[in-house]
Amino acid sequence: MTETRLPDVRISRRAVLGGLTTAAVVPAALASLPAAPAAAHGMRDLRVLPYLQNPSSTSMTVAWVSYAEVPGTLTVTGPGLRGRARWTSTPEPMPVLGYTDAERAEQIPGLEDGSWLLPDGNVKHVVEVTGLRADSHYTYVVEQGRDSYRGSFRTAPTASDWKRITFIAMSDHETEPRGRVTRREWAPGEVAGLPRPDAVPGSPWDLAFGITTLAGQQVLCYPLTEDEGYRANLAVADKSRPDFFLFPGDLVQGGGYQPGWDEWFGYNAGPEGDRLGRTPVLPALGNWESFGGNVNGGYGSPEDRSIVVRSRAKYHAYFDGPDNGTPEHRDNYYRIDYGPVTVITLDSNNGEPDDDTENYEGDQAVGREYRGPGTDTQNNFTAAEYAAAGGTDLSDFNPGSTQWSWCEEQLRDARSKGQIIFMQWHHSPFSSGEHGLPMYHADTSGQGGTPMRQYHELAERYGVAAIICGHSELFERSFVDTDGDGVGVHYYDVGVAGDGLRGERRVAGPDSERLGYNPYRQWTADRDEPEVWEDVDGVRVLTAGGKHYGHLHVEVTRRKDGARVTLTPVHVFPVVDKHYRVRRTERRTYGDVVELEIGPDGRVRA
Repeated sequence: MTETRLPDVRISRRAVLGGLTTAAVVPAALASLPAAPAAAHGMRDLRVLPYLQNPSSTSMTVAWVSYAEVPGTLTVTGPGLRGRARWTSTPEPMPVLGYTDAERAEQIPGLEDGSWLLPDGNVKHVVEVTGLRADSHYTYVVEQGRDSYRGSFRTAPTASDWKRITFIAMSDHETEPRGRVTRREWAPGEVAGLPRPDAVPGSPWDLAFGITTLAGQQVLCYPLTEDEGYRANLAVADKSRPDFFLFPGDLVQGGGYQPGWDEWFGYNAGPEGDRLGRTPVLPALGNWESFGGNVNGGYGSPEDRSIVVRSRAKYHAYFDGPDNGTPEHRDNYYRIDYGPVTVITLDSNNGEPDDDTENYEGDQAVGREYRGPGTDTQNNFTAAEYAAAGGTDLSDFNPGSTQWSWCEEQLRDARSKGQIIFMQWHHSPFSSGEHGLPMYHADTSGQGGTPMRQYHELAERYGVAAIICGHSELFERSFVDTDGDGVGVHYYDVGVAGDGLRGERRVAGPDSERLGYNPYRQWTADRDEPEVWEDVDGVRVLTAGGKHYGHLHVEVTRRKDGARVTLTPVHVFPVVDKHYRVRRTERRTYGDVVELEIGPDGRVRA
């Protein structure tokens, strides 16, 4: 098993965070983080290190963010280029990426005030590198002021000449500085044999990791902080050497919260990790990308949704999706062809007509009652309110919309070319979790993903291999085969990147009966991977099982008569000793490994 070492942690005072009492811990490596971390890590002119987007067999997009409005240079060396090809960037200031007064004044218990803030200045640089050869290795250098970054990448193979493609999918990263000192509630799941340690104040577990309250019941906090879990998850993913990452939404704890973006890029294109400098990223918009952050007023008010507009604008400032034919919707939905694999990314955040829980008062569904998918995945703001605040980029996903028509055309084209098709968006349409209930249900979160079920008919008709989502912060696979031919579509919720560790929705509290609202559920870590606890010198220690931070590892392997797709759910297991100290983390796999045989036409075989 692969091990990922974590820094030593020391217990700090307990703190009340977000209304939940949690154990506040400070990793030793982060406890003395200086007030100007960019300078402390040697990044004087680069705010965000180079990151790769839009991979193809002949091109790659390289982007970075500097502090000053000064051109940078990109030099690329490799096949097809005469010597060293050199580009000078056009700096584009991004004032939308600046801090608000509330963010500057924020205090986080356990962290030195302002230690997570970077110097002012956000200037974007984007270079599209073209004229490259398929399946070839390139090195590059970005020079920006006093900083120089050296990276490398590999172009995609062609659809006719390839051997193996690997990608990693994870959702619900939800990064924020507070994650450095926050251990999340660990929702109870199945247990085989000995029960969990007692979740009582003053218990050994409480003193080491903390306990909290979930639906009126005290539960354990997870042994790793959000920061530790996310970093360990990314480190395990790196060792798979993926060709690209799928990140289906909720990258940050509030798209309008700049410290969340600083944290995310710090892990992925900054001092804590530069994986996106060698591995392209394919992101999707999640509901959190529309949220301004608690300190900035969340979703604003019906009279003023400008914070929502600002939140989505930050996402657009960072990411550069390929053209989808509608300039206002660029970055929202797009298609990437990576050799024989097609990935279609959708924006599942805006359904029209708008819907709201208030529309069903006195006529709400209960239990497992299902009346249809509904039209909207959120009741936080309306399209009219968003437009009144100056927003122009919302993209309805319902049948007949521009996004729907674009998606159907891409599916039709990819199928005609024999591609192996995957789709991603944020809101899981078939979910046993917190966000699995439609807007009209009495227990809905108001953010249910059921309206995206409308895409299943298209997905099954055009032979989509798998659809990868997030949102409910659990690990789940569903299988839907409406025409009964044995093929169908596999749906994944991979919302275990580094934030919450929820389980299946229950009728009442954590120990009550599971609601079972998703009839297509095939596997969840919550139910099908029981926790195994053992007593070591009188101390209860987890040795296997349970839900943990993790990701979906996807391998597409060429065969003589087509291909094989292997989907493996991976988790990062914290090894805790009898003194309740985290010694290391290990890469482990869950038992629900799925293998799909693909025909020469790109479709899954029965």
